[in-house]
Amino acid sequence: MASLSNDVKYSARLLARNPMFTCTAVLILAISVGANTAIFSVIEAVILRPLPYFAPERIVAINAVNSAAKDNNTLVTSYTKFLEIQKQTGSLEKVAAYYPLNVSLVTKRETEAVSAARASADFFSTLGTPLQVGRCFSPQEDQLGGADVAVVSDGFWHSHFGGDQEIIGKVLTIDSRDVTVIGVLPASFKFPPIFPEPEVWLPRVFETSFVKPEIVRSGGSFLSIVARMRAGETLSEVQSELDTINLRYRQQFGSYADAAKLDLLAQSLGDSVVGDLRRPLAVLLVAVGLVLLIACANIASMFLVKATARHKEIAIRRVMGATRLRLIRQLLAESAILSLAGCLLGVVLAYCLLPLSGHITPGAIPRLEQTRLDLPVLLFSLVMCALATVAFGLAPAWQISGRDMYGNLKDGGRNSSDGRGRTNVRAVLVVGEIAAALVLMTGAGLLTKSFVRTLSLYPGFDSQNVMTFPLVLPASRYAQPAQQAQFAQRVVEAIRAIPNIEATGITSSVPLTGTFRLVFFCPEGLACQGVGRDPIVSVLQVTADYFQTMRTPLLRGRVFTEQDLATTQPVVIVNQAVAERYWPHHDPIGKHLVNSRDRVERVVVGVVANLRYNTLTSPITDEMYLPFLQEPRATPTLLTRSTANPETLVTAVREALGKVDPNLAIANVQTLDQVVSGSVAQPRLTMQFTAVFAGIALLLSAIGLYAVMAFSVSRRRQELGIRMALGAQRRDILHLVVRHGMGLTLIGVACGLVASLLLTRLIAGLLYDIRTTDPVAFCGAALMLSVAALLASYLPARRAARVDPMEILRCD
Repeated sequence: MASLSNDVKYSARLLARNPMFTCTAVLILAISVGANTAIFSVIEAVILRPLPYFAPERIVAINAVNSAAKDNNTLVTSYTKFLEIQKQTGSLEKVAAYYPLNVSLVTKRETEAVSAARASADFFSTLGTPLQVGRCFSPQEDQLGGADVAVVSDGFWHSHFGGDQEIIGKVLTIDSRDVTVIGVLPASFKFPPIFPEPEVWLPRVFETSFVKPEIVRSGGSFLSIVARMRAGETLSEVQSELDTINLRYRQQFGSYADAAKLDLLAQSLGDSVVGDLRRPLAVLLVAVGLVLLIACANIASMFLVKATARHKEIAIRRVMGATRLRLIRQLLAESAILSLAGCLLGVVLAYCLLPLSGHITPGAIPRLEQTRLDLPVLLFSLVMCALATVAFGLAPAWQISGRDMYGNLKDGGRNSSDGRGRTNVRAVLVVGEIAAALVLMTGAGLLTKSFVRTLSLYPGFDSQNVMTFPLVLPASRYAQPAQQAQFAQRVVEAIRAIPNIEATGITSSVPLTGTFRLVFFCPEGLACQGVGRDPIVSVLQVTADYFQTMRTPLLRGRVFTEQDLATTQPVVIVNQAVAERYWPHHDPIGKHLVNSRDRVERVVVGVVANLRYNTLTSPITDEMYLPFLQEPRATPTLLTRSTANPETLVTAVREALGKVDPNLAIANVQTLDQVVSGSVAQPRLTMQFTAVFAGIALLLSAIGLYAVMAFSVSRRRQELGIRMALGAQRRDILHLVVRHGMGLTLIGVACGLVASLLLTRLIAGLLYDIRTTDPVAFCGAALMLSVAALLASYLPARRAARVDPMEILRCD
């Protein structure tokens, strides 16, 4: 123990005598460790950390999937199918359903919009979440005509009631109805499948403002389901049982909307929350891992260079009886001190970086707000510290301790050769750095090119200078379609009167938000088969100026007018995809569409360009638009296009809406540009982080090559002086040194290209309209790295070419 303590003290004194070397090594290591720690903390919070429920491994999410579709997108489920699962399941202990909504809360100060959700009576017991105050919903409250009650979040309890212990029995005015508070959730309760987190939970999932009761009773899908498996059951057994239940459902309720084409899929709730995030987070972890390897290779090269000045010391210690193992232990002590200092500084750097996660688009990464430097993250950093010690300390220690001790003592060793072994080690390290950097740069190039192509896609609208105002019409005041239509007319008239408003419209769904309604329909020319068997189309209700507000091109016919009312002929506008699919060789204007459920026949009056309502890269879907005044909705969104900065008009729009309905809550106002940006938040984050890591890797590899070339030149001064004395020109020396550096670079580039061909397959699922072997990305990365390497080789080469041969020969 005393010997180890002496090694540590001696190593600390040596490092203190070389502050430039020590600070450089610690800083390089801190940057790479900090990046690794920050990314791992996100992965730990999002993927590895169990959900905060009792036995979370037994909780599953049950979703619908379209068996006919080629994608793996999960869909919501119907209330009727939820009831059948509850009745028939044997592998599930509890089954619950929920759906999110926004409600209007009337307070003494103002009316505010509140994020809420409706959940079945067993919802909280399914999750295993006990309430900190009060109770959950009772079976009676979950039935038709049950009492209006609510369970509120801990945050809502403190923000609206100041944590009043007498909250049970307090009354909230929600959507103009008196609702009694019966319980408060614990502060630790989070439910990431819903964003933003609900503040108020209400019973009776069959009550909706956006699905008609007759549709609810006949297979209309709008629910998400969570369930708890019985002890000893497996996910595969649950899936097998769900397949059987779904088959019986098809046989018993064949005419229901969700009978024919929708299957059931069971997956763990954790996997359901994470969704497609596993691959991009894994890519980022691999990227920062490569940065750490490059940093360790850099520091190992620095140790080998530094060791040259210590060859006499090492030789004397060997002569005096120090064993090779003893020397390796002492040299590793230096590595351990450096890695520990670098890791501690890296953890501090990661701690400083974590608050920046608040600037990431909300909802882009679920559970991101729970990211923190907890025990698993600190243990990860400690493991990295140990690995870094071995990675950049062991090889140099082995090389240094094994040198010829007698040769090093001759002539003071001043101009003694480095030895082919150590030269080869430094060369291998440089080649490895360049190869790893090329892998990162190639991946960054592929992701950047894919992202650029994604943004270049035409979404079917112009998002500039457009604001979106989501609205919720309380059922107590807007229960009838006529009331909803009248509200829309009054709002449009009020907004048009605002100066600098170019156009305004109302829609049931905003593009790129993934919120739209699917219905079965029968186009003219096809035999109608009924609900569940006819083609599916996305249905959106819009007012007359919606397409003008969005600047969506009208390809044929006309747009809606103020005269398209509930009392006039039902009309419809279809997108280009519908027109080309069902009437490819005919004029679609004047054709008819029939809703498979209500058999209302609508005449096509217009064709518009395809809009993207899911994501920019999702396939174009069939869409039909109905006049809002004929088919109004209780959850509309107001859109305004202005000739000025749209954000400056938010106050004026709010005041206009307040004149129409003073008790209307307005929240989540944002520009359409923000909506577009939010829809590509995940690929943007992956691309940006990978590009940053690739830039760090490029810089570190260039520094590593420069250091090796500078050291090589310093060790070859006598040789270069003799060459010049014998007639070599400066350009010959320049060419000699640069050729050596570029030789290492080309070997590293070749190895990196081979590795990239193998590793870029990991990001294939993150790319859009680009191959993992895209030659532009590969050649661009190789060229950029080669240019950086050329500069790193040229600087030492230019210094070598300026050597005065007479001065060198006189000194040596």
